[in-house]
Amino acid sequence: MTNNIQNLPPELQARIASIVEQAGLPPSTVQQQAPAPIIKPPSLMDHTIALRQEVAALSQQVAAIGQVVEACGQATGALYQMFQEQTSTSNYGGTNEESDDF
Repeated sequence: MTNNIQNLPPELQARIASIVEQAGLPPSTVQQQAPAPIIKPPSLMDHTIALRQEVAALSQQVAAIGQVVEACGQATGALYQMFQEQTSTSNYGGTNEESDDF
């Protein structure tokens, strides 16, 4: 215990020793805790960098959505053109009286 608290004033060392004795713990179990790391709050630059990263990610998403919309428009146009090429009407869905020999 004296190795762990030797940098403290003698009054504080005596107080810690009496607390340890009252708790019934052996003196070797008392260890000096390392101070918790100091966490600094994010700076304005940290916020700016994070915001730029979010904007870059959103711009990529907008570009991808634009590509999907363009591809859907092209597919719709191709289907429309395919049905416009058929100029004469047909009766494929109705009853066909001429071809009963199937």
